Amino acid sequence: MSQYLIKNVIYVKGHFTDQDMLLRILLFKLFNNIETWEYLKENLGEITYHDFDYEHYDKLLLQRMIKGDRLYSAAYIMPSAKGMFGFDRKHQNHLKLLDHMMRTGLPGKIARARNLGELYQALLSYPSLGSFLAYQFAIDINYSEL
Repeated sequence: MSQYLIKNVIYVKGHFTDQDMLLRILLFKLFNNIETWEYLKENLGEITYHDFDYEHYDKLLLQRMIKGDRLYSAAYIMPSAKGMFGFDRKHQNHLKLLDHMMRTGLPGKIARARNLGELYQALLSYPSLGSFLAYQFAIDINYSEL
């Protein structure tokens, strides 16, 4: 999964801002599913922060679910974040978590992080990201130039 992330999410042709890149990495890792990433790209084009729209992403993912396709990888269980955002569907909570992370300054926190430990602590401060996921996300973000 890491090789796919590096080759197809992080180091791809195109101009992406730091916000774009963070959104791309987190979106991919929240679902950790190549087919979900490819489906979103097919329907949205290149994924950028400027074009991120919760309702549109939610609609696309609901369509995928209705067809019986899996949104998530079975590699590890993603907590739903329902306690924070209140949606019944896990993917809706994750899209809101992603939006929350971006809007509450995670890109700046990452830019100011002086080491992997500070990056880990910044991620750990977000709801439903326990120590395992915060560490996994920190390692994945660290593959990029962020």
